[in-house]
Amino acid sequence: MLAKTTLKDPSESIEKKAKDCDFIRVFLNDQKDGTFICPACNNGVIKHLGEFSESNKAIRLICTCKCGHVYRVLVERRRFFRKPVNLVGIYCFNEGENNPRKGPIKILDVSQSGLQFSLNSVPEFKVGDRIVVEFRMDDRDRSRIREMGTVKDIRSNRVGLQFDTVDPNDGLGLCLIKQSHPLSVR
Repeated sequence: MLAKTTLKDPSESIEKKAKDCDFIRVFLNDQKDGTFICPACNNGVIKHLGEFSESNKAIRLICTCKCGHVYRVLVERRRFFRKPVNLVGIYCFNEGENNPRKGPIKILDVSQSGLQFSLNSVPEFKVGDRIVVEFRMDDRDRSRIREMGTVKDIRSNRVGLQFDTVDPNDGLGLCLIKQSHPLSVR
């Protein structure tokens, strides 16, 4: 149980020096609840964080577990865990019925709902276009992933793609679930 949860002022020097990788990530569910798990004793508690859901700033909290351990948390408002990766794949974009375009991509991160990739040049497609991506995950089985989605963001040669479907039981969902929950439960 969290005995104390406070929002640290990001202007404080200790917070400026801390990198986001030093924080434990807590994801909000549809009800805006987060599950906090103490890294020292694995005790968990669910806490409502609706007051932070509309904030445009990063939300960093200092938590104290009932075991006495103090740890830092970064609250993620994303619906799904985002895994940083370095994978190669291809994209396919149909600019017209008889004008398909394909090219190599480097996948930078992936979640159940989408991914970010980079191209060797500025993309030929635009925000709102629909493309297909195909790649292999870095799991033991090298699972083949093929997803269709909508381009949501383009910044230079980096592209954000939102998948058409989100199924936690498909190949991608299962790969990410296995890799995002390293703790074994008995």
